[in-house]
Amino acid sequence: MKKMKNGKNILTYIIAAVRIHRVPVVRTGVILLALMTSASWSPAAPTQTYHGTITGGTFYCDGTPVNGPIVTGTWNVSIDPATPAQVTLNVFYNGSHHLAFGYNALMQVSFVNGVYVFTGFGDAVTATLNTNATPATFSWHVELGVSCPDQSPYNSLTFFGVANRGGG
Repeated sequence: MKKMKNGKNILTYIIAAVRIHRVPVVRTGVILLALMTSASWSPAAPTQTYHGTITGGTFYCDGTPVNGPIVTGTWNVSIDPATPAQVTLNVFYNGSHHLAFGYNALMQVSFVNGVYVFTGFGDAVTATLNTNATPATFSWHVELGVSCPDQSPYNSLTFFGVANRGGG
């Protein structure tokens, strides 16, 4: 039974209320059952963390693949049922460090048959984690919001990779 701030449990207060207000026994039982059920402790689902390597990337100009750098790096996804998912990326282009990035507000939009789909930055980013694959697979797709080829040689990209450990 959950304890209140002063060390008494909720049952103490219910018994006192019954004595003071002469609440009928049946109603007291129903109230007590409802409170015990709502105050019962049930463990939250555990956080799942997946780690892996970025094995490649594809760059697009208006949906058409274009030449881009060779992409490698590492990724980490942490899924906690009580908070938005978190991701970290450490990305290299052609062997040179390109970015180290962390984002702690991925919103889960679906989970179907072991495949998680998250969005972030509005809907500019989609992260997909397939836990059914062995090893688990990860992709990070970004719509950059620039014109190509005018402003950039590409306006979207997808990094993809595989897990080297994860799940617990």
